Amino acid sequence: MERNPALENIAIVLVEPLYAGNIGSTARAMKNMWLSDLRLVNPPLDRQGEAAQMATCAKDVLEGARKFFSLEEAIADCQYVYGTTARLGGWRKGTDNPRNTAREILGMAAGGNRVAILFGSEDRGLSNDQIRFCNSLICIPTNPEAKSLNISQAVLVLCYELFATPLAAVESVKPRLADAEQVNSMFEEMKDVLCRIGVVKPGDPDYWLMPLRRLFGRTGLLPVEVRILRGIARQIRWIYDKAFPDGHSEDAETTAHRFDESTSDK
Repeated sequence: MERNPALENIAIVLVEPLYAGNIGSTARAMKNMWLSDLRLVNPPLDRQGEAAQMATCAKDVLEGARKFFSLEEAIADCQYVYGTTARLGGWRKGTDNPRNTAREILGMAAGGNRVAILFGSEDRGLSNDQIRFCNSLICIPTNPEAKSLNISQAVLVLCYELFATPLAAVESVKPRLADAEQVNSMFEEMKDVLCRIGVVKPGDPDYWLMPLRRLFGRTGLLPVEVRILRGIARQIRWIYDKAFPDGHSEDAETTAHRFDESTSDK
């Protein structure tokens, strides 16, 4: 099959993998399907060279893998982030299968966007805190009595769908979106101001911001849209600080309660 150049813009990110052998097998699965951008968040030490043994023909992919101390660093230059999950419910609703998602991913990548696909650790997958950085979620359909996939098997399924999707089936090319680093900085500013005015609870603000992350994450944000939203957050903070120089609003708790009720998943 003809190699799709958009594959160069797709990164496979293993988040806190436990076993070096699985890293090598992942590199091999990627090279089988023409992908090469492997990123590792807090990988284990490979004292016995097990990763290289499992990589076989993909030692170049393994040696070129970049290591990061945090997920935020690993996806900072990416414009769209997909997460993989076997667990559903809560904020993990609305998943799609790899075949449908492959067309979306290639459409993003063909437009010059760098797309990251996250895979969690072998024992627990992606945590809720890690899921919050994802624009969309992917679930691989499996036998309900045997849901667990080896991480390299899951990577191979996704990479195969990307490789096998015909160019003609790719959805319309998406414009270049804002980097994850820009979007996450925007959410930090929004979190600060929304906590100040009592819209979200200060105890677990990232959880209460998930509806907004999902709203903006469906299609991604353009750089100009990020700048506008950051400007709005700064203006609200300026007005609030002027109105409440002591940093306290008597209505904050009531406002947070109303927001809590309006966003509850019932």
